[in-house]
Amino acid sequence: MPGASDAGDSRHAASEDRWVLTFDRNYGELVFPRSVPPPPAIVYPRQGAFSAAWPAHGVLDPLSREDWVAGRLVVVAGRGVQRLRLPA
Repeated sequence: MPGASDAGDSRHAASEDRWVLTFDRNYGELVFPRSVPPPPAIVYPRQGAFSAAWPAHGVLDPLSREDWVAGRLVVVAGRGVQRLRLPA
């Protein structure tokens, strides 16, 4: 959805029951304080000092565990993974 807003992307993903994979660190602000309807899951690989291939490798494990990711904002960082429950 080129040119769509983050809120529009979130609404679209929620309506189609799709997860969002984003490098936008502000994405969580849409669904927590602003109450934009959340998609089923948001996966955010944090950018940092790691190899260019790391984001792909870093998210493969969480993405392969649907029951672990569903309903969560999952932040994947070089030191580990943080999961926050999305609002209902």
